[in-house]
Amino acid sequence: MQMDEHDYYSQSDIHEMTEEAVEVTTGDGERSKEKLVNLAHTPVKAPHPKKQKKGCGQNLQDESMFERIMEAVAALTEKVDMQTTKMDEQTALLKKFDERIDANSEAIKRNKGVLEHLEKRVAELQGDNKRLREAVAEHARYKRRWNLRLNGLAEKDGEDIRETVIGILTRVVPIGADRLREAVDTVHRLGRKGSAATSNNMPRSIILQFVSRVVRDDVWKRSREARVCKEMHIHFKEDFSKEDREARAKLWPLVQEARKRGQRAFLKEGYALIDNRRVDPQ
Repeated sequence: MQMDEHDYYSQSDIHEMTEEAVEVTTGDGERSKEKLVNLAHTPVKAPHPKKQKKGCGQNLQDESMFERIMEAVAALTEKVDMQTTKMDEQTALLKKFDERIDANSEAIKRNKGVLEHLEKRVAELQGDNKRLREAVAEHARYKRRWNLRLNGLAEKDGEDIRETVIGILTRVVPIGADRLREAVDTVHRLGRKGSAATSNNMPRSIILQFVSRVVRDDVWKRSREARVCKEMHIHFKEDFSKEDREARAKLWPLVQEARKRGQRAFLKEGYALIDNRRVDPQ
């Protein structure tokens, strides 16, 4: 079989051709060596090389990368789950805080109402207390209007202070001793003898309680110019409470200044009147 210059054959064709060439014999029964095909110089295209499969190393590398990816995904999923759990816990905690805030707000609202009621009640009680204190003070002032104080009378052991004072009063007002005994209820010194209040050797003051307000006012008025008071260095005073005495001590300088300016000013029980305007100690 003759091959064209550019024809290519497969391995099986070449093998068949080789067998035919080998078995060609001459007419006289002898093989012809010239017609044998030299396979080494046959222009046959080399068989296509088989495509090599990917190596095992590449497969292992891909599997390793896949495993790392899956591990990363699993770790990320676990992290997300943890974050979700934390968020759920925080949400529950915030819910509890909201509930507590609501409860506190409600309690504050209730307490505010109670406080408003208490403030109103306290204001009412303060008003009542002020009125009661004023009423008590006025009652005490009213009772003291029947009293006079006598200051400067020397003390004597075993003295009958009531009879001594009655004798002085007979020289102050033109009234008999018997009538004065009826008009004067009680006479006594204030405090205990030898107390700290009398440690400066000053005689204790004397309180005179009158039954008749008319007699009391007459004694108070006449005592200012009474000769006996000047001779004995004694003087009568109105009986004021401690609060009224302190108020008068604060207001007296204002009264003096007002009088110097030609204003009409004088002291009352616990306050002053300056041109018919009330002035309190505060």
